[in-house]
Amino acid sequence: MTTAGKGNLPVEYTSLAGRAEEIAEGLLGLSDSRLLTVTGPGGVGKTRVATRIAHGARRRFPDGVWYAELSHVADERSLVAAVAATMGRPELTTAEEVADAFAGWRALLVLDTCEHLMGPVSRLVEAVLRGTGRTKVLAVSRLLLTVPGQRVLTVGPLPEHEALALFVERARAVDQGFELTEATRPFAEEICRSLEGVPLAIELAAGCLRSLPLAELLERMDDRWPDLAGSSTNVLARQRDLRSLVEWSHVLCGAEQRVLWEALSVLSGSFPLEVAEAAGAAAGLPEADVAAVLCDLVDHSVVLREPTADGMRYRLLGLYRRVGLARLDSRERAPLDWTPPPPPPPRTAPAPRAAPLSPREAQVATLIAEGLTNLQIANRLVISKRTVDAHVRNILAKSNLASRTHVAAWVITEGTSVRL
Repeated sequence: MTTAGKGNLPVEYTSLAGRAEEIAEGLLGLSDSRLLTVTGPGGVGKTRVATRIAHGARRRFPDGVWYAELSHVADERSLVAAVAATMGRPELTTAEEVADAFAGWRALLVLDTCEHLMGPVSRLVEAVLRGTGRTKVLAVSRLLLTVPGQRVLTVGPLPEHEALALFVERARAVDQGFELTEATRPFAEEICRSLEGVPLAIELAAGCLRSLPLAELLERMDDRWPDLAGSSTNVLARQRDLRSLVEWSHVLCGAEQRVLWEALSVLSGSFPLEVAEAAGAAAGLPEADVAAVLCDLVDHSVVLREPTADGMRYRLLGLYRRVGLARLDSRERAPLDWTPPPPPPPRTAPAPRAAPLSPREAQVATLIAEGLTNLQIANRLVISKRTVDAHVRNILAKSNLASRTHVAAWVITEGTSVRL
């Protein structure tokens, strides 16, 4: 089933918990760049975020939004065939022919699940961008494409309040009587915390409430998490349960990256570069090379970067730590002399507006959420850019927000109510 109009963008069957800031940033990024890559660890909801961005940007692409899911694609030939089939042009057999088919179009090509096809996908994207002037590409991948000029949107775990909202919504889908009460809240919060805000893990855990009471689910989480799985038979084996999802990242890594991943898995919490270097050196990697290998793991969406007031720190999600530990012999797990820092405070939702917007201000705010610049908004509304600048200043003042990105996130969060 597809959306109305040109293209084949899938309809969303479930709501999306949170992600307003990421969607707003993605819409703005797609306005500024011809290639936006949505990246992040497995299970964090990259596809949902990318799909929502594509839905929000549809009006910019009168020649359609064309979606190709690539998880079953094995090589360059089948990649071209998949994109050609998406366009309804099965006769196309090369990347150049696909690019020619997009020539003159103002379209968006969405390529989902690219990480196992870095070379072929990068070559196809370069051909499309080089051969067309107005078509843009939205890629979803655990790894960054090797295409110059790409804009990157990193999707991470949900903050605590959004993770809890997702758990409650999915729990009610399988148990209509589920309620978040003083008695159930601590169990639900602890389940979300133990799964570190990873949306897929939270959804799969909520599905277990068909057969397990909430308290028992929490009690069994340590034993059950690797085997949490969905019921769909239309996905690859590597996508059916959490262990396989994380193991797929291990397969995509090179030998040095795997060694460092496993070495870092003995660390809990976040850690600085010097601790990573010590862990890598203890595992046999040249200490001078560890920083580069660590950057590779960040690019593979295995290690998360966490900027702090004291400098950059790094962290493995618990799901990834467990896979790393499972691959280490117990004799090799030498503890390092360091103390993890306290967890960062949870991210809060955008601040509510302090005063209602005028109809024109609401119109400008909505166009900001679509990713338009002030000049583009002025052209759309047939008013001067100076007038748009004034409206934006008023919107920021009235809504108690600090930037256009926050305005876009707020509009996405509040939906149509911002238009009033």
